[in-house]
Amino acid sequence: MSTSTLIVSLTTDQLKSLIVDALRDALGGKNLDVAVPSSPVKGKRGSRKPRDPDAPKREPNDWIKFTSRVRSVLAPQMEDGKKVAPKAVTQVASSLKDASLMPSATDDQIIAAYKNWLANPPAVSKMVAEGRDKKSKKGSSSDGSSVASSVKSDAKPAPVVTASDDSAPKKKGRKPMSDDAKKAAAEKRAATNAAKKAASSGGSVTQPAKPSEDASENVMDFEPFTWKKMNLVKNARGDCLTEDMEWFGHYDEKTNKVDTSAPQPADLDL
Repeated sequence: MSTSTLIVSLTTDQLKSLIVDALRDALGGKNLDVAVPSSPVKGKRGSRKPRDPDAPKREPNDWIKFTSRVRSVLAPQMEDGKKVAPKAVTQVASSLKDASLMPSATDDQIIAAYKNWLANPPAVSKMVAEGRDKKSKKGSSSDGSSVASSVKSDAKPAPVVTASDDSAPKKKGRKPMSDDAKKAAAEKRAATNAAKKAASSGGSVTQPAKPSEDASENVMDFEPFTWKKMNLVKNARGDCLTEDMEWFGHYDEKTNKVDTSAPQPADLDL
């Protein structure tokens, strides 16, 4: 079974008539004088409905009636014709209300409650205790800023570590090279530079005579050596030391590796 959608078009007057007829049927056929505006009318800003001077006054609620009665009962208890303090009236009436004696409290019960209030006056009112007074509400809005300021004031500055602090790690000093090692390294660098200069100019340089086998192997003749981005020093037989002149390992030119597990030779005076 197919369904179809029925579209009904109504004018504003027809819609008003349908609403009035529905309200009349709901109220049992009574005639209605209903004015349905065609469009919402916004009142002027600040305009008020004129007050009817002959209109009856609104009847006060039960709390106002009860506090008025408490005030009238306590008035004769005052000395020298003084007025009852509004604070006393409110708090006595509140205590009677908490005791389920509003509005049935007798005069004797009201006076007894007042004497009890005089003997044991509350430190703060009920509204203040519950935080419903103006000062409490105003103070709650500034709690965030006061807490933030207290946190800032309580925060301690971080300690500053200076270079003179004894707890700071000290860099290990470099062990100086011996005079013989420095002299040998300088002579070797000079010979290397001379050979490079001669090769670039196309000339020849006379190689110095090789010393004897014992003299050529000066184990303390070290020169700078870089291996895997590490700055080391190395002698002719491949002994490698750190820049602080500490034993590192033995270098093999064929494999381009340094054996760090090799023991330190006994003839190295470190």
